[in-house]
Amino acid sequence: MTHMENIDIKGNKYRLAEHTPLIKPSWAALISKMKDHPSAPIWNSHYGDRLTIEDLSVVNSFGDSLWKKRSPGQWAAGIPSPAIMEKMKLLLPEVPAFRTRPGAEYDLEKGWTEVPFMSREDLARRPGMFIPDGADIKRIVIFNTAGTTGHAIKVVQHPVGACSYEPMVDFVLRRHGLSPEWNDSMVATILVGAQNHTVTCATVVTSWGGAGFIKINLKSSEWPHAGAADEYSHAMNPFFLNGDPISFAEMLKQGISYRPKAIISTAVAMAAGLKKELREFYRCPVIDWYSSNETGPIAYTCPEDDGFHILPHDIYIEIAGPDGNPLPHGERGEIVITGGRNPFLPLLRYRMGDFGYIDISPCSCGDPMPRIRGLEGRIPVLLRKGDGSLINPVDISQSLKRFSYVQHRFIQRRDLSCELILRPVSMDSKPDEKLVISALENVLGGLPLTVMFDEGLGMDSRGGKVIPFVSEL
Repeated sequence: MTHMENIDIKGNKYRLAEHTPLIKPSWAALISKMKDHPSAPIWNSHYGDRLTIEDLSVVNSFGDSLWKKRSPGQWAAGIPSPAIMEKMKLLLPEVPAFRTRPGAEYDLEKGWTEVPFMSREDLARRPGMFIPDGADIKRIVIFNTAGTTGHAIKVVQHPVGACSYEPMVDFVLRRHGLSPEWNDSMVATILVGAQNHTVTCATVVTSWGGAGFIKINLKSSEWPHAGAADEYSHAMNPFFLNGDPISFAEMLKQGISYRPKAIISTAVAMAAGLKKELREFYRCPVIDWYSSNETGPIAYTCPEDDGFHILPHDIYIEIAGPDGNPLPHGERGEIVITGGRNPFLPLLRYRMGDFGYIDISPCSCGDPMPRIRGLEGRIPVLLRKGDGSLINPVDISQSLKRFSYVQHRFIQRRDLSCELILRPVSMDSKPDEKLVISALENVLGGLPLTVMFDEGLGMDSRGGKVIPFVSEL
């Protein structure tokens, strides 16, 4: 294969230049090196960031602004910054979901607390209604969420929004004392998964000068031989590892010995005990992110472990009480987000279903941005098969994506039997119970499963939040 030709993944042809428009021969050579290593996993997909030269300029400008626009000012004012407010004013008449809901004629400055909330349920039911009129839908990229919050949804994203993660990674690494110098002769990161099935790919990152990005799954059947995952990690020598707590726990279990310069954990909250064990074994900073697919990164752990500093300046976070009204700083309530950089999903008072409080006092680490304290987010729940092996809840959510529903709750009883409660879009269109059981049979290893449907699931809980996974073990 010459470096700039098509590549073949499971019989599907991918043109490198279509997925990565700014690709260079040296970048393609790195892709070949990552894919063709004798200890490489089985690849099942290809990914490219789709950044154009104009997109790259926007991403780089956003990265510069992360350092220049760090101020607690908008939290002191009690409403979003003028820049965020002006952006939302322009979007109100352009976003179908905003202009068609009751009370659409409001003054944002004078009546901020009267602005209706958005929720994950809105996105699950009608994601296309949040795309502004006239948007260039040819640039759309679809991200499937894991469903760890009870809603598995498809997030409509733009390449610029998706690739704004990279400058935020740069910022967080530097805040934790690291100074990466990305280039096309290195692998920037390995994204580690521990699931029954997930995407595996190797590609390059345009905004990091063609540095490599690899996504792997630690499932043993996806590797050429025992110990290959550890061998491959050493051979690729990534600067940092990315993943979720369950994946990192699996790394410890398998004895993967490669020591990166940092570990960044996302998706669900990491227990303090696991963080301590990872730090001691891998001898590097373990950085916890508060983030979601629909919002992007929200906050990162203070270098002095003193709360979560708000990360991007283009979002506004307020804390809402049970009645929906904003609470004073220091009082605990539901986290609500406005702003962001995804042109296909503008957020206007988006309820996260997570809870905490805002601290605007100065921090000794030197970051002036407020901190989220007492964060009560998504906690990983470990489920088990009959032989004692673990079930990753993400595998359950992934298996349910083929069905139409709003929320779910999965319960494992002490006798290992399982119950699944689904909230259908309507009882007339509820999924076929037998098909749902069949879809989960392999994931559960044959454990007995009962499926029920409840149109009121989550309706009586705070913020409409459902605890998606419960274990009595």
